[in-house]
Amino acid sequence: MRVMDRADGRSPVEASRQVAAASTARASGDVDAARTVLVAAFDAARAAGDTDAMAEAALAMPASQRFGVHPGQIPALLHEAYVATVDLSMRCRLAAALARSWVYGGDAVRATRFAGDAQSLAGEVGTAEATADALDAALVAHWGPDDFAERVSLAARLDDVAAHLRNPELRLSAHLWRLTTAWECLDIVAVQRQLRALELAAEESGSARSAFFAVSRRAMHALVTGDVSAADDLIARTEQAGVEVAEPDVEAVLHELRSMRALRVGDLVALATEAAAHEAFGAAEGIPSVTAVAASLWLAAGQPDRAARLAGQLMAGGVGGIARDVDFLLNVTCIVDVAAAVEMTDVAREAAVALEPYAGRGVLNAGAVTFHGVVDDYLYRAGNMLGDTDADRWRHAAQNAYRRIGARWWEQASDGPRPRASTPPRVLCLRCDDSGRWAVGNVGETATLADLKGLHYLRYLVQRPGTDVTALALSDAASDHPGTTLEVSDLGAPLDATAIASYRRRLSDLDHQLEAADQRGDQSAGEQLNAERNLVLDQLRSAAGLGGRRRHMGASTERARVAVRKAIATALTQIDQHAPDVARLLRDAVHTGVACRYDPNPDHPVSWVTD
Repeated sequence: MRVMDRADGRSPVEASRQVAAASTARASGDVDAARTVLVAAFDAARAAGDTDAMAEAALAMPASQRFGVHPGQIPALLHEAYVATVDLSMRCRLAAALARSWVYGGDAVRATRFAGDAQSLAGEVGTAEATADALDAALVAHWGPDDFAERVSLAARLDDVAAHLRNPELRLSAHLWRLTTAWECLDIVAVQRQLRALELAAEESGSARSAFFAVSRRAMHALVTGDVSAADDLIARTEQAGVEVAEPDVEAVLHELRSMRALRVGDLVALATEAAAHEAFGAAEGIPSVTAVAASLWLAAGQPDRAARLAGQLMAGGVGGIARDVDFLLNVTCIVDVAAAVEMTDVAREAAVALEPYAGRGVLNAGAVTFHGVVDDYLYRAGNMLGDTDADRWRHAAQNAYRRIGARWWEQASDGPRPRASTPPRVLCLRCDDSGRWAVGNVGETATLADLKGLHYLRYLVQRPGTDVTALALSDAASDHPGTTLEVSDLGAPLDATAIASYRRRLSDLDHQLEAADQRGDQSAGEQLNAERNLVLDQLRSAAGLGGRRRHMGASTERARVAVRKAIATALTQIDQHAPDVARLLRDAVHTGVACRYDPNPDHPVSWVTD
């Protein structure tokens, strides 16, 4: 029903124009602007009494929705259009969109009714397009761990219907669902077939969106099979494809892929960075699965205390408090990962009991973005920690599953406890951004400091642990900081015999290190050692007069020593006000004088993020 007349004279066509403008904004990557325009379009259509335009605007809104994030007013506007629309085909589309919007917003229970309505309406409409759209909605509404058999059946039906459609979006949806269920039941042949189907769909349609899904899911497969080189290329291509497609979850997909890549190669800095990003986003948006992954990442990054804190939050209400939705298995397996490692006995026992009915299943981030192992693996970890006699049975089952799908890294990890640093290093930041502001402290909990000379000196030293750096060399190396470089022309006080002996000992050490670097063909280390050797030689030459007699150096060396010491002391005072533990660590490890040095404590290893 359309009401064409308006007292204020505004044309209902304006709503359609606004929908087109929203599409343009979304294509440019401005999702918030697109949503604002669509709401305005909906309001204009409502004011005009144009139910078709209301539906058109409402149907475009879920495209700006991020998975797991609260949907806001989108379901309300979709429902208003759904109630107002009498056209069966449009009602079917709106019901399906409502189901998807509620699931993507983290409320699968509300989705079930609308998925059922969509299927009933699709039967009345009688078109393949309506049927495919309704089947997709039904799959979304039955994404929980206990709906697997129904999900496999629905995915097969959707694939059968969409195979004869030219609509690339419906065919894409069918391939993604078949891929997801194939991973869940560890059918590697079906996985490979659907990955190729996604690539063909992207080639045939020329759709940037199809290309994004094809390359990102291929990247996930490369990570599962341990081909890190291919994964790096595919992740880079995923990022490039993401620039071209107006998909709200592009950044989330990239974070997940980079997290799993860091896990494969044991990159502790990247793991800590991703853990902090996951923790912050999970808390800000109230998304349990993101918080659960953060806990597992913190554990892998060597920070079990932070991991345990998050796992404890998720299990505050027991397993019964965890929604049995699309992310149930991911949430519970991440909790088991942490609980088994840090010996949270009661948590591990309760979570393992909840997992046991799902043995033999693959664990995925929603939509098959990343693979998180098989349920049997986590049952083994919990059982092994608890002394369960069935632990070995679970381990063998997990290894067989990993071997079947070619998951080499997971197979190796299931041979024993997950590989972790024997003494977990702290991951600390000491880095400067383009604006000259410094981030200092634990990754994810940094303080912002103003630019100081001493911070440049400290960064230079922590980048070269165990290396003597003269105060003059340190000042020259940090010369990109305004006013850091010291004048070296004045002559005056003599360089004492102790300093000269120190330089000569360092020169001997450098010669030995250069010889070792040459033998192993380490050109980069050789260049760095040569540079330092030349600096030490310069100091010795300037300290010696005719016939090798000592001569006066003047203010150059002494001024450098005093200035560097004071600058570092000032920087440490500032750090102490925001991160006293970091300041204490640096005071214990950094030594200043004519030669400066950072000597980390081997019993308390630290990984510094300085770039």
